Order: sequence, then C-alpha cells, then structure tokens
Amino acid sequence: HRQNEDGVKRFAQGYLAYAGGGNNSRSNQFIMALHDDGPLAGGSPWEVPWGELVGDYSFETIGKINTEYGSNGPAQGKLNRRGMDAELRKEFPNLDYIGSCLVVDEEGEEKSG
Repeated sequence: HRQNEDGVKRFAQGYLAYAGGGNNSRSNQFIMALHDDGPLAGGSPWEVPWGELVGDYSFETIGKINTEYGSNGPAQGKLNRRGMDAELRKEFPNLDYIGSCLVVDEEGEEKSG
C-alpha cells in the first residue's frame, strides 16, 4: 500500500484485489491497479491485495489496456450476470477484457495444477 496526501492508502501499480461494492460483497471479479495511487484501488476496507504483477513484460502489457471508457464502461453487475456478451461487445467495442489466463512459474513455463 501507498498512502496519498489525504491519508488514504492506495495500491501501487500492478497490485491485484477482489472487487467489491461494500462489506461482504466480493465475488469473482478483481481489480488491478493500472497506476500508482489509482482512485479505485485500495481505498476501501474490502479491497485487500492478494497479488501483484512482476516483470517488465507484465507492466508493458497493462500499459496497453484501453481505459477510454473510464467509469462509463459497463456496469459491474451487468458484467457479472451476463459476461462479455454480443450486446456489450457492440456497446463497448474497444473494451479490453480477459478471456483466459494461465499460471506460470518464474521461468514463464506453464504450471500444471
């Protein structure tokens, strides 16, 4: 955590936490701090970091994430209920989203689990 000038602790770039909208509201959605001290990263007690990105390639990749929609993107609840369906793809054609992920070891080799 990093503490801003208002005394609010925020995440450093690359921190990962589950998203939530209040106490006991976390589910399978997570947030990633795209920049140090971002406005939606670590300011609430339910936003507890559980991981962080490592390596230059990871930070180059998050630097390419499209942020043009900002807080005007699809509603979190709608995404949770429907996923990134055809209607949302049409309404937000430039929205980046994760379709899958792999767990890799420190050498970049896929881990079996």
